[in-house]
Amino acid sequence: MKKACYHFLFCFLFLSCQTERTQQEVTGDYSSEKDYFSQKAEILHAENFSVSYHKNYKVVKARVGYGAAAQDADSASWSRAFTDVMVLVQRGTPVPALTAELEGAHVIEIPVNTIAGNADDAPTRFIALGVTDKLLGLGHENVYDSALRARFEAKELKPIGPSWHTGPNLEMLVALKPEVTLLTAASLTQAEGVERTRQLGLKAAPEFSWSEKTYLGQLEWIKYDALFLNEEDKANAFFEDIKTRCEALGQLVKNRTDKPGALWGMHSKSGNWTVRSNGGIAQLMKIAGAVNPFEDSNAAITETKANGLSEGITIPDEQVLQKARDVDFIFSFQSTTENWPPQRYMDVFPAYNQDQIYHHFKRFKDYGASDWYQTAPMRPDLLLSDLIKLFYPDLLPEHELFFMEPIEKVN
Repeated sequence: MKKACYHFLFCFLFLSCQTERTQQEVTGDYSSEKDYFSQKAEILHAENFSVSYHKNYKVVKARVGYGAAAQDADSASWSRAFTDVMVLVQRGTPVPALTAELEGAHVIEIPVNTIAGNADDAPTRFIALGVTDKLLGLGHENVYDSALRARFEAKELKPIGPSWHTGPNLEMLVALKPEVTLLTAASLTQAEGVERTRQLGLKAAPEFSWSEKTYLGQLEWIKYDALFLNEEDKANAFFEDIKTRCEALGQLVKNRTDKPGALWGMHSKSGNWTVRSNGGIAQLMKIAGAVNPFEDSNAAITETKANGLSEGITIPDEQVLQKARDVDFIFSFQSTTENWPPQRYMDVFPAYNQDQIYHHFKRFKDYGASDWYQTAPMRPDLLLSDLIKLFYPDLLPEHELFFMEPIEKVN
């Protein structure tokens, strides 16, 4: 009986959403000659989304090429799931004809008045854009930011499903009805979650920042969020500020020749390392003056299963051991060496013998919140400062490690 009632309720909600207005009302002062977007974003670093401006609407395209993540899927399935076109139409103006390249596009009225998002760094983006007053939901309630955490405790914000789950909480989204929901899509299953959200009559946009090969490409996704809010100026200012900081830090180590070797990875009980060979973190290690023995510009950025992202790509123990003597630093999300190989294996690593092993969970709250996931993708300057401090302590003598803390040896 309960199942029947649940099915009826879900169908009712589905039909209710489907009957919502799909065409915008045009205001009397609409002019086809007017440029409705005084704020514009130029995308120079992100490879996997673009925007073009057309008087009263924006065309946003998002696409992730096959091979960005090591996964079990054919290229045709991947391309269908990870190619998206959206038409963002200014309020009070007409929807353009959805023909040619716009055929089948997802139409969203902007600027949105309410928003939700489940990316790990969504809080940092929304705070930077100054739109937390429009926020209805985040992926989960264990956010590091104290003001957002308080809003969850006051039931003002709702959990819509973490980015590491297979898909969003559709019942919650139907109840909240945000004008747009930004959903992390890093697997075929998660991409289907975006489509299912849209089938319920809700507006959703896929979030692919994880797929960028450079830290600036990932950082530029704050401009993506801004497109739905007409807040491009704020996004541009934030991006340029962080970019300038990172460039200045990079100049500090530009002429250093004493480059340490660094491994960013975690070890599993199964006998494999998961390492950063490509992507923003791998690039930042290099900018900070280190040599990554496992750097590979052609490698996948991550591995993905049904529930999305991993911490890099898998490399067998034997392959890592071959380059162990070149590793002066190890960075990991593991706060202890509990799951690491035995000491006779680890003793080959200078990093292990010299206690140059660090995790990035220094900023952690006891209810389960880590600032690493909230802040690091949008503040690469803070990560870069930590790395330079460790590699070359004389260059940033006043800097206190922000994310990093020594790993506890337990074996």
